[in-house]
Amino acid sequence: MLTTVDRNRHRLRLLKIIFACTPALLALAPQAIAQPGPGDSQGGQAAAIEGTWIVSIHRVVTGITFSALQSFTAGGVTVATGSGDRIPPPPISPLYGSWTRTDNNTYVATINFFIFDPAGNPVGMIQNNETLRLSGDNKLVGVGTGFFCDINGDHCLNINSPITITGKRLIAQGASN
Repeated sequence: MLTTVDRNRHRLRLLKIIFACTPALLALAPQAIAQPGPGDSQGGQAAAIEGTWIVSIHRVVTGITFSALQSFTAGGVTVATGSGDRIPPPPISPLYGSWTRTDNNTYVATINFFIFDPAGNPVGMIQNNETLRLSGDNKLVGVGTGFFCDINGDHCLNINSPITITGKRLIAQGASN
């Protein structure tokens, strides 16, 4: 059985240990507070749409369908390229844009690209506004609307170019797959 003196010495040793560890615990505390929430694309836990998707784009008015790759990065950047990007008329630039999550499985993206005349001069910018929804772990569906803008992305006019989008996630695989 411990005496009162022994108990007091034991408590004093525990207090010394606690006080010795306090600076380390305080240094770790801000890291625990700064964790991102679910679906946060600003770092940490990835938003569900992040990654590269193989998409099928169907131009509703013309009936043309083509394949494309579209990537969504942390921080809200999207880039894309399509199977018809180099086929005139007109040739186009790479596609760049921004995206954000609007609710649990729905995202919006605006993606722009330049179009050029036969001499290679930019004549305008096409802007596609897309609404995308994850329809499964590795599938997405969506719709979009096209606008013609000046080369600065201003004075945009709806060009009656609706699109539908279906896609599957590009899954990373090792060399043996």
